[in-house]
Amino acid sequence: MMNKLKDHILIGVLVGALIPVVLYAVLLTFLEYMLVENPLRESTLQVIALFANFPLLRMALTKYQKDSLGRGILLSTFVMAIWYIVQHNLLEL
Repeated sequence: MMNKLKDHILIGVLVGALIPVVLYAVLLTFLEYMLVENPLRESTLQVIALFANFPLLRMALTKYQKDSLGRGILLSTFVMAIWYIVQHNLLEL
């Protein structure tokens, strides 16, 4: 699948934003329907979904040699990580 994607930064941003959102929705849905009580907090699910980008980033940069695609994935990961930090008040100014 990755070798069919163009090496463009905007495609990387889209892929890097969609993968965590879809994974978060799948995890949340799975845990709600399969378990009586969700053992994970919402913030934990968000971090798990965010970390899903790192194997994808590594594959884009090393295996497929798509630097611009990897930069887009990295950019969207940084933006979502900053959003997570701000949302959960983890940075005290």
